[in-house]
Amino acid sequence: MVPWCQCPDQCPQNLKELAFTGVLRNMRCLGSLCLWICGEAGSSVPSRKSTLTFTEDSTGNEPETEPEEEMTMKQKILHRLTRMNTGDLLRQIRRNISSYQVLSDADLSWDAEDMATEPEISFAVRELQAYFSDWQRAQTDKFWQRKSHKVVIAVVVCEEEDSSLVALRGMNTEVSLPSGSLCAERAGIARAASEFFAAKSIKAIAVLDPSGDIAPLWPCEVCQSWLAKIREQNPRISVVAFPSKENDFKTILVQKNGKDVRPPTAVSRRSTVTSKHTLEEG
Repeated sequence: MVPWCQCPDQCPQNLKELAFTGVLRNMRCLGSLCLWICGEAGSSVPSRKSTLTFTEDSTGNEPETEPEEEMTMKQKILHRLTRMNTGDLLRQIRRNISSYQVLSDADLSWDAEDMATEPEISFAVRELQAYFSDWQRAQTDKFWQRKSHKVVIAVVVCEEEDSSLVALRGMNTEVSLPSGSLCAERAGIARAASEFFAAKSIKAIAVLDPSGDIAPLWPCEVCQSWLAKIREQNPRISVVAFPSKENDFKTILVQKNGKDVRPPTAVSRRSTVTSKHTLEEG
């Protein structure tokens, strides 16, 4: 029996075997789980009962679970552990690991041909490039980034009623941190709202670190929470970032719903190759 199990005479045999598998070898809580459920498992040896005492906390709240419900859950856990086929589980884990593939920025980068397949994205890239050029020529006030001294620029692309596209610029401001900070993406979104655009009209957001220190630069958690709410109105919003520290705007990375999107032409080429191999095999 494993050294951290305190009830070697009471553990069901299947549970003992399960404890030796590589799947659960690092689960430090298995010993506590074993002690918790062994009162249900032992038949020949008197069980070591744990008294479940439910008391009110300092706020006077009642416990959320009744003892009967707790015992039912214990029985379910015991039943699942004793019936688990660890061989099948290990094979499934190996299959999942072997099929998992981590794609690099190079694999996910869109070029000009890819951008041309989605007008909102290519428009966002052009508008952000123009914004970047204007920023380079402008005499900017460093007061607006007085805390981090880091400038971030973004464009929010909205669709007009006649299907034409409009880009609204945004720059981060940090008058007072943390409550007074505003990221470039949210500044652009706020400007879109100020121009009376509906949330569902937002098609794409492109964000850039002009200094090239952070590439690619993706929206922060607060901006992501804003985007999550906006996606309820339009789930197809594209977020565009730039992998090159030189800010050459030749390649981009795209995410939708928080997930990386492969370049359309790469997907097309892969489908063509797959179809060709299928025909040759046939």
